[in-house]
Amino acid sequence: MKKLIAVLLVTFLGAGCSTVSLGVNDTYAITSEKVSRIDEGSTTMEQLNEMFGKPEMNIPAESGAYYFYKDLSLNSLWVVLDDNLTVKKYTWSN
Repeated sequence: MKKLIAVLLVTFLGAGCSTVSLGVNDTYAITSEKVSRIDEGSTTMEQLNEMFGKPEMNIPAESGAYYFYKDLSLNSLWVVLDDNLTVKKYTWSN
């Protein structure tokens, strides 16, 4: 009985950790193709939201804002926006 409970526990824990590999279609995935379209000085906040959805975090600043995006695969993107809400710089990790 103890072996059965242990096997079931391992099975359920393993299944819970494997959701990323189920091939879920993430419309707002942070991909190298999308990130390559970010142009510092011209990409706008609206364009970012079209590509990546609403940011996970939006931190207003005295001049502009900081945006943080994260997708289902835990890729992340930090974006610094200027006064005109245009990309000033960004950092991407995959």
